[in-house]
Amino acid sequence: MDTKKQIDKKLFPDLSFFDRAIKYPYPSPNYSFSFSKGQFLKGIHHSLDDRVPILSVGSNRAPLQLHRKFTFKQDICVTPAFLFDSDISYAASLSSYGSMPATQWPSVGTKVELNVLWLTKEQLDLMHLTEAVGIAYNFVKMKPGTVKIRDFEFNGDIYGYVSISGVYSFGLKKPKRLKQITALNTKLEGISEETALITVMNVLEPKQDNLSLWIWNIINNKEYRLKLHEKLKLKALKPKKPNWEIISIKTNGKLII
Repeated sequence: MDTKKQIDKKLFPDLSFFDRAIKYPYPSPNYSFSFSKGQFLKGIHHSLDDRVPILSVGSNRAPLQLHRKFTFKQDICVTPAFLFDSDISYAASLSSYGSMPATQWPSVGTKVELNVLWLTKEQLDLMHLTEAVGIAYNFVKMKPGTVKIRDFEFNGDIYGYVSISGVYSFGLKKPKRLKQITALNTKLEGISEETALITVMNVLEPKQDNLSLWIWNIINNKEYRLKLHEKLKLKALKPKKPNWEIISIKTNGKLII
């Protein structure tokens, strides 16, 4: 059994700006966990009643990212879950910390190991801001039966976030999946975050050969990043038969983009 020190080192690594970009979507445990009383704890330590279940497909799966968004001062719970008939692909966008983020893409017969984050109404409002709802992501309700909680029965609605731009095509007519995300019966080629970023850099900035410098510029020059984002949107694909329904919401606060 891992010690607390080993868990902390694995799940909460101290990453450089470069590693934060290329190590996306970060390690995620295959067990339920909570932030409770200022600590990371295995298991469910809060009532899930009156919380909204949110499917996590990218970095929101990871304790590291959740700690950045909520800190240990927030009481949250995360439970393992399976996503059916979709895969996790690279979105046609770039995050403020230099990664190419994840989104869903329909894929009949595919089963993906993910998790569900259970949020209070106040925490959900914050999550909407960190996902830049209406600009970067849509808030969606998952099609019934496409998400199953692994360890207990749950028949209520499950929600999530899907990239507004769509998936990046990589010069093909279909996307590529995040290699780090475990799945069965996949139809798409899986590549690492670093490979995805190198590929995009070579397309958008063919004279650039220094990935670290390029990522640094993305992080520190928002105007430049948003220009790249517009170029990526021109090479995006959108699903014809999505497994989700877009939910119209109003956000309270400043979007984080």
